[in-house]
Amino acid sequence: LGSWINYGLGTENENLPGFCVMLDPRGGPISGPTNWSAGFMPASYQATVMRSQGDPILDLRPPEGLTLKAQRQLLDTLQAYNQEHRQTRQMNSDLAARIASYELAFNMQQHAPDAVDISQETQATQEMYGLNNETSAHFGRQCLLARRLVERGVRFVQIYSGGHHNDANWDAHSDMEQNHNLHAGETDKPIAGLLTDLKRSGLLDDTLVVWCGEFGRMPMSEQGKGRDHNPWGYCGWIAGAGTRGGRAYGETDPIGLRAAKDRVHINQFHATLLHLMGLNHRRLTYEHHGLEERLTGPTEVDIVEGLLS
Repeated sequence: LGSWINYGLGTENENLPGFCVMLDPRGGPISGPTNWSAGFMPASYQATVMRSQGDPILDLRPPEGLTLKAQRQLLDTLQAYNQEHRQTRQMNSDLAARIASYELAFNMQQHAPDAVDISQETQATQEMYGLNNETSAHFGRQCLLARRLVERGVRFVQIYSGGHHNDANWDAHSDMEQNHNLHAGETDKPIAGLLTDLKRSGLLDDTLVVWCGEFGRMPMSEQGKGRDHNPWGYCGWIAGAGTRGGRAYGETDPIGLRAAKDRVHINQFHATLLHLMGLNHRRLTYEHHGLEERLTGPTEVDIVEGLLS
């Protein structure tokens, strides 16, 4: 979704990536970078991994002693050789993205450090995101950084809560209560702070916040206190950017196993999110192997009107 948004809307800030992702300190999700790749689209639309502490992007600082003028000359020379090399490899999007990344990295050297410098925020704002609490500090810092990126024109920011497998993320195979208390404790305060901050600054009017997992949890136990994956009935929530707040849409069956009323297919959900971002999912296509591919697939789907204000 981030890649399609980046492709459909383009960038508002050529000094920062259009699609950024931040990972849990316990590690990235299963399958790693494929989760934020651009799929069959050019690699330039995939996400850039940013860190919420220290250097925002690894290896971004120039070597000591290299002046800005000398670095500019070096990059210009490299660009000339790279473009010559690319002439016979026009279909290699990975190569094109790598060449473009050098110029973006040069611009980010001046602009990314300022974007992630949360010391510019007031103490009250930092506490609103939970930065004064060890449990919520890391996720809170990421949420605050997300707001700073969005207000600088970054189109899509994805934050992962939980990393690796089992109790390091929300899987809860062994103890549902312990697992969810841990991860909810890490994220509840920061998310409330993010929504409050976006609303008071007016950014929530045109910023869409989406919270989803990869699946739900079964209503019956797996290992005593644990729960297994549930692909048939699960929920997410959205806020801002023209959504209808303060209500729940859809219901599961009485035991919470399967979606039963006002079911929303993932393609419908994506169509609705694109609509909220000002994009028509039927017209947003990318040619791949002779087909006009869409994020929402070849089957005709409609947006979910019940989610709109």
